[in-house]
Amino acid sequence: MTVKLIAHILIEKDGKYLLIKRSKIKRGRPNVYPYYWDIPGGSVGENELPREAALREAMEEVNQKIRIDKIIHEDSQFDSENNTVFTRLVYAGRITEQRDIILVPEEHTDFVWITSLKDLEKELIIPYLIDIFADKSV
Repeated sequence: MTVKLIAHILIEKDGKYLLIKRSKIKRGRPNVYPYYWDIPGGSVGENELPREAALREAMEEVNQKIRIDKIIHEDSQFDSENNTVFTRLVYAGRITEQRDIILVPEEHTDFVWITSLKDLEKELIIPYLIDIFADKSV
C-alpha cells in the first residue's frame, strides 16, 4: 500500500478567501474534478514538510507568499483501485506580500475571492471545501 500526503492552503485576505478553478486537462491528462473550485495545494515532495509544500504550492499556483496560521482540516481516503491512502492537510494562511495572482493555465483557469461558498451558488465546489467552510473556525 502507498501513502500519499497532500497539503493545501486556504488563503485569507481582508475577510475573503481565494479559490481557484481546476482546468479540464492537467499536463495533457484529464484533471480530477475538472471545473471545480478548489484552493492551492498538491503533493508533498520527498524530504519536504507539509507546511513547506503548502507554501510552495501557493507560490506555484497563485504567485502568493503566505504566512501559515494553523491547520484547519485533515481527511484521509483509501483508493482501492490504486491501493493508496491519500491524506490531506489544509492550512489557513494570510498573504505576506501584495502580488498579482498568476495562474498556470494548464492547471487552473480562473480565481475568485469569496466571503462564503454562497458566493459561488450553482458552481462546482471540491467536496472537502464544503466541510471547511461549514466549520466555524474558518
